[in-house]
Amino acid sequence: MLYKTSFVWFRFFRRKTYSWMILAIAACKVVYLCGTAQDKEKVRLIIALAKIDFVKFYAFMNDLLW
Repeated sequence: MLYKTSFVWFRFFRRKTYSWMILAIAACKVVYLCGTAQDKEKVRLIIALAKIDFVKFYAFMNDLLW
């Protein structure tokens, strides 16, 4: 029972942080790569930014601050 519960929470955490992990990895790769690989990572970075709902993020940050 505990194993299944842990697995469910891990999947939930992975789904909620997936776009943020791609954002961090792509940003690092944009800095360190060059040429066509860097262009590919720039596109990946822009797509990751488009997937993040910043309205919910700002609301969450507002709740944390106040």
